[in-house]
Amino acid sequence: MSPKDIFLLPNIITLSRFFLAIFLFNNYVPENFDAIVLVVIIAVIGLSDSLDGIVARRYNLVSKLGVVLDPLTDRVVFIILLFWLSSIIPQNFIYAVLIREVLVLIGSIYVLITGSKIEVSKKGKFATVALFVVICLFVLNSVFYIPLLIQLAVLVIIFYFYVAIEYLYNLIYKGG
Repeated sequence: MSPKDIFLLPNIITLSRFFLAIFLFNNYVPENFDAIVLVVIIAVIGLSDSLDGIVARRYNLVSKLGVVLDPLTDRVVFIILLFWLSSIIPQNFIYAVLIREVLVLIGSIYVLITGSKIEVSKKGKFATVALFVVICLFVLNSVFYIPLLIQLAVLVIIFYFYVAIEYLYNLIYKGG
């Protein structure tokens, strides 16, 4: 890991997302925003989650720092977002996501210890997008009723867990 890696564009994007999220979450509460503005904030956080990786791969700016920093920042920002929105999102949904994140953390530690490599799957990306959509729907549900939202959230959580378990299975039994 080189100290200059911190100045690579993907790592700057990652760190910017982290510090902007911390600033936002420390200085504002969700009730300060209209539901549509909250949905835009959540969407920007979700989209920026992918932007750093896209830039890194497209311009060959993948670094050892970014390989560690990006998923760590993704998890931290996402978990803080859930707690920040805890007045809007059902507690059981938050707990389910946190349990899943612990599974991912275990897998990440295993990857760091063993030096294994794991490929991000399209299912994993879809599950993350679906989760962000459900979070946006919970925000909108605070303004107007969205039928079957809880059932949709349960389905997304089940799929989110499935993807995490599949990652862990592939990591342990198939070497990544």
